[in-house]
Amino acid sequence: MARRYSYDLRMKIFKAVDDGLSIVKACKIFNISRNTIYRWKHLKRETGDIKAKPYGTAKGYIWHL
Repeated sequence: MARRYSYDLRMKIFKAVDDGLSIVKACKIFNISRNTIYRWKHLKRETGDIKAKPYGTAKGYIWHL
């Protein structure tokens, strides 16, 4: 299962990139993959925020029959 990164860490990474740090250098400093940062950028573009999606079963979903 993928590791969940805190909202604070996501904000630190985005602030560093916005301040001029390249994505490649940010990946090395924060020990995170480029794909993760690009997924967050896509999420921010789509939803306007970089909060993680809720974890678990959707509310009202019956997972057993």
